[in-house]
Amino acid sequence: MLLKKLLKPENIFLILAVFWGVILIFINPPFQSFDEPEHFYKIYAFTDGTLNFKKITSITDGTLIFDEPKTFAAQIIPVSIVRIIVESKKLNPYFDINKTVYPAQKITPKTVAEQAKYPLDKKFLTITVHMIPSYTIVSYLPHTVTLAALKAFNTPPVYMMFMLRLCSLFLYTALIYAAIKIAPVKKYVFTLIAVAPLPVYLGATINTDHLVIGLGFLLIAYFLKLLYKDDEEKIKTKELFLFFVLIFLICVCKFTYLPMVFLLLAIPEEKFETACVKIKAFITMFLFCTGWITGFLIYNINIFKGTFSYYNRSAFESIISIFQNPLDYILCLIKTIVLYFNQYAPRILSDFGCSDTNVSGFVITGYFVLLILSALFLNKQQKSFSLKQKYIFIFIILSVLVLILTANYLIFSYKPQGLIEGFKGRYLLPVLPLFLFLFDNRRLKPLKINLFTVTIVYSLIFMLCFIFTLINRYYLI
Repeated sequence: MLLKKLLKPENIFLILAVFWGVILIFINPPFQSFDEPEHFYKIYAFTDGTLNFKKITSITDGTLIFDEPKTFAAQIIPVSIVRIIVESKKLNPYFDINKTVYPAQKITPKTVAEQAKYPLDKKFLTITVHMIPSYTIVSYLPHTVTLAALKAFNTPPVYMMFMLRLCSLFLYTALIYAAIKIAPVKKYVFTLIAVAPLPVYLGATINTDHLVIGLGFLLIAYFLKLLYKDDEEKIKTKELFLFFVLIFLICVCKFTYLPMVFLLLAIPEEKFETACVKIKAFITMFLFCTGWITGFLIYNINIFKGTFSYYNRSAFESIISIFQNPLDYILCLIKTIVLYFNQYAPRILSDFGCSDTNVSGFVITGYFVLLILSALFLNKQQKSFSLKQKYIFIFIILSVLVLILTANYLIFSYKPQGLIEGFKGRYLLPVLPLFLFLFDNRRLKPLKINLFTVTIVYSLIFMLCFIFTLINRYYLI
């Protein structure tokens, strides 16, 4: 009986995610993941009661020197924290004022141990330019509470970082565990994506990706729960409200996932009291979330006025450009997707460090194949998704992709060759289950092999390959 419980998909996920996640928390050097320093700065600012950012005017941002003073979005941070982050940047190639590329460096565990001795001096402060000031406190609520408690005890910065990584891991694990548990079907699909190295890695670092992935999976799982309710049992108002809460939280954290609200339209009308109830619920959720997003974007564009942009034009100028030349923008989107597809696809499962550490493409392709096979053969429901539902899934995935590229266009603008920069494959992880649902087909006979076990074993091999790659990349061995 105990063994049977342990072998449930949600429990397998829990064991693997916590085991590998804790290992990754401590072998990944300080602040060596996507925008981890900036997220740490943001959380620290929240603990000081700063909901936005400070504005400073200077001829330097701490790295580059300009011909005239610029106004920057910045945070006031203890020098000891900035010192560790500056030291951590030496592990990755970077540019000086003359655009000379420095080779990536490596460290030893002794270096991390020395950094752990740096005390937190809350009185010895400095100003640091902040690159992600627009995130709300909702994205960091558990981290902010945790860091506030650590600050009260003057915890050294490196220990703060490890504790915030643990906070991310617990939140990621809890959300995915809940998603797998409530999903009536496709439990294996959720599990096999969630135990892949990149999602676990993101769950073991300081960022907002782990939260968005967790909320995305939970929303999709809840959609499946509503979809596969007993035919006699109608969807209740409180269930629609919970669906709304989930989609709203996702939009608050990252507005580019608004199209996931269309999952409601994939639920047949007979599941609702009347067709009118379904349409009203969808319109209410869509308009409310759109209103929030519009207000949030207008507010952020307004507060960013007058601050320096490292890119070739401001977000406001980019918006004007889209409306003035819509056809040019559509062509820019298509060109970007076509030319960068070979980079986007593998980086959905392998994109570590500061996007400079990756596993062999052969290993990644193998895992994708196993995921698709799992979607085809594992955990089949009584009836397959309809063609209409699959069209809605495709619409959601494409809409999310376009919105993410548009957001990057507004922030990073575009390169002279007409390509949008800044997109990362990991941004598609929250909707990856929907992609795999497209392969659902009841006509196929089950395979004679235990595909779930095979995929789990392969994921362990994948994880070991990644850990070896990570150690080889960062440590002197």
